[in-house]
Amino acid sequence: MTYRVAFAAGAAAQFHNLPEHARDAVVHRAADLAERPWNDVTVLPPGDNLAFREAVFGNGHGLLAVHVDEVAELIRIFNVVWLG
Repeated sequence: MTYRVAFAAGAAAQFHNLPEHARDAVVHRAADLAERPWNDVTVLPPGDNLAFREAVFGNGHGLLAVHVDEVAELIRIFNVVWLG
């Protein structure tokens, strides 16, 4: 099963302000999440809602905060942080 990936408005703005190599890394990680939304992610604190996850991208230089909606088969990226 492949999930759709969508950016929330704030995350879309963050994405467009990233350097090109970081944007490429986000796209690569988002494609990976679409295929395997539960692999290599951690539950965001406080951890009581497993749908809210965080995924590392860009060789550990960035974080994506995501919400996985299993019913709609949708991954919504709501925050992008680039530390690179």
